[in-house]
Amino acid sequence: DILRLCVEMGGVLTGEHGVGVEKRDLMPTMFDTQDLDQQQRLKCAFDPDSRLNPGKVFPTLHRCAELGRVHVHAGKTRFPHLPRF
Repeated sequence: DILRLCVEMGGVLTGEHGVGVEKRDLMPTMFDTQDLDQQQRLKCAFDPDSRLNPGKVFPTLHRCAELGRVHVHAGKTRFPHLPRF
């Protein structure tokens, strides 16, 4: 509630710290869908293997599937043992 109020008053979700998993679900309060999609494309362009802070700001695997971003190579996905929703 405090973070939502902060954004409504013209503030931001982050200060000296990053978004991380705690604030990730509040990103839509500050950015529209087009902004978030662009940020996701930029993340995928610079970190196609999700090695840099995997799942911190932009969720991986099950949410990427919702965005149509799960990479399937030769009929196989990476990390098939992880649940997808």
